[in-house]
Amino acid sequence: MTPLYGLSMLFLALSPALATSGFDPEAPEAVFTGAETYNHEGTDLLWSRIDRYGDPDRELFQQEETSPVLAWQDAQFTPHMQTLFGASEPHSSKFLLHYGQHEATSSGTPILLVHGAGDNASRPWFTLRRELEDLGRPVYAITFAHPHGDIFMQAENVADAIAVIKARTGASKVDLVAHSKGGPAVLAYASNHAGAAWGVDAYDSVGTRYRGDVRRIVLAGVPLDGIDTAFRWPGSNYFGLVEDLAVAPVSWSSYYPMGSGTWWVQQDLEAQDFLPEGGDPFPGQRQLIKRQPHDLPGSMPWLGLYAFQQDWWTTYEGGFGFVSYSYGIDATIEAGGDFIDTLAAQGVDPGVEIFILAGKNPMMPNGEESFKQLFDMIGTKSQWGALVDNINTYVGEVTADDSELQALADGQLVLGEVSGPSDGVLFLSSAMATDNITGRGAQVVETRVVDVSHTEILLASDDMGWLMHGLAQQDPINAWMETRGNRYIAANTTAWVAEKLADSTGAQSARGDADTDEDGVGLGGLSGCDTASAPVLAGLFAPLLALVTRRR
Repeated sequence: MTPLYGLSMLFLALSPALATSGFDPEAPEAVFTGAETYNHEGTDLLWSRIDRYGDPDRELFQQEETSPVLAWQDAQFTPHMQTLFGASEPHSSKFLLHYGQHEATSSGTPILLVHGAGDNASRPWFTLRRELEDLGRPVYAITFAHPHGDIFMQAENVADAIAVIKARTGASKVDLVAHSKGGPAVLAYASNHAGAAWGVDAYDSVGTRYRGDVRRIVLAGVPLDGIDTAFRWPGSNYFGLVEDLAVAPVSWSSYYPMGSGTWWVQQDLEAQDFLPEGGDPFPGQRQLIKRQPHDLPGSMPWLGLYAFQQDWWTTYEGGFGFVSYSYGIDATIEAGGDFIDTLAAQGVDPGVEIFILAGKNPMMPNGEESFKQLFDMIGTKSQWGALVDNINTYVGEVTADDSELQALADGQLVLGEVSGPSDGVLFLSSAMATDNITGRGAQVVETRVVDVSHTEILLASDDMGWLMHGLAQQDPINAWMETRGNRYIAANTTAWVAEKLADSTGAQSARGDADTDEDGVGLGGLSGCDTASAPVLAGLFAPLLALVTRRR
């Protein structure tokens, strides 16, 4: 450590634990300790408390436009979210801070969980939260106001949340666990040093400079080198043609149902594309876009139906195709401020330890009935087997047993990104791009690649593995869950995260055989000998199959 760096850390430690000027970490707008801390059905306690905070800054924070179908509701997958935010489309200066069930009696370095795009804190963390709370640690989770919000605004939300946690616990540092799009928000804050230049006047002006208050960061399925999914797979644009039903941005700005030669018959898609003109309900998504080092699927005939991507070349490079016009990926990167490369140019603070977790299985459990019907029509078990064989020949190793191939044919599993090694959403090369975060000397302590998908990467545990085994025993149609459960047990990512964030070297999860949460569901006693009890408990977690892939 240089003397200059040591002095700068001393200065930061003596500085007030405030974020954006005017933000008060001890003054939440609202506090919820009743029904809102339970799941939608009111049967399971999720949190001990949930606070809503608002940042008074209006130079950085704006009212972001939201796709109508993504507006907050009080619903199964978004429990009490509209009530908690006080609006279906809250201002992006607001965020929710969720308190773990044992927060009041815990100690040690606090942990903040940061969710990805289209998500909220009450959906993805129940398995990992239990693992971390069993260490006796104070656990918190943030919910952003916008499901696809601007990364700089969300980075400031993270800075504000850290200030709240420090004020509440007296801790000088926190640990962060970020999934998917939550990663860039965390990294932007941890990279916002005094000399950082983001090319965004508002963040350069009022964004909280890194205060030296992060000890460790776990990045799980984070696009360190960006994504190009919508441009790589233009067939997905057909799911976003209806503006009010678009759950993700489209890579076409115009659609010509009778062909682009009949240019006067067109559908304007600017309201739901990546660029801000004409409508901007997905502002944070264009900031993630970057060209990826893999051939486009349209050039891979061995992919069969997957290779049929309408106007694949003009979508990626820009211009008129047979039925579309696209500005192209480079225009989108420019509109997003070339965020991925800009982030890499800043570099995470050298005092932060980083752990990277990536998936390599592109098959994702599917809880959407419409997707089940679609994939059920694509091919038979043998056809899916042939496709998996081709992927192994041309791209990289993908393992699928007979039960998983049948699940693909039945639409119970969805095969995601296959034009390069991936977790079904994110290329492995992007998730493992460590050079993009170590430019200032931050240490990547450990990287780990596991055989699960993007949506399961922080769900895999021994407990969930045995629960999946139980579901497989209940119904033969769920035979694939036996194999999936084996993958969960082998990966056991929740225990890995807990180990990496332990306050003492070599500490393990404190989960015991009699572990029971406040909701009364004991999980710690499940083992390979619990074949009688596992199906019963598994039934309690059947909604997981929808939760795994449903991203609002």
